[in-house]
Amino acid sequence: MTEGEVVEQLVQFTNILLVGVSLIFSIVSAYVVALNYFIGTSNFSAKLGSFAFVSLVLVMLVVVLMGAQTTQAGLIERLHEIEAAGELSAAGRAVLANATPEWAGAITGNMYSVDQLVLILLWAGLAFVYISLGYLTFLHRWTPDAIPVSIEQRAAR
Repeated sequence: MTEGEVVEQLVQFTNILLVGVSLIFSIVSAYVVALNYFIGTSNFSAKLGSFAFVSLVLVMLVVVLMGAQTTQAGLIERLHEIEAAGELSAAGRAVLANATPEWAGAITGNMYSVDQLVLILLWAGLAFVYISLGYLTFLHRWTPDAIPVSIEQRAAR
């Protein structure tokens, strides 16, 4: 695999990561809306089923992101191989710099690469969202604060 192909695949990894994050936002937003209008006031079994379904969808996304992460690690390793052969261009060195812990993290003072920080933030954010969804599903007391909607049958004419 050439350096150009590796860099192209790493750009595709970034696209996959952004699509995964946007899908997570979309799924969580739709679920919170459903909690507000339907699930929040339903019985426990309906809440459990809904939470199990959204959990399944989120787990599938996590598995895809983990596969992409493994592929990204292999592509970075290929860039290290090309660098060892002395054939890495400036563009390849710039991409490799994102995966190399050469600067101190602003919060902890530890050495993290840009790629590692993105993954830490992604996993921490996903864990926070999942715990929040559990709280909102099972513990929060939902009161409809929107316009109440009811379906009534008209009287026969």
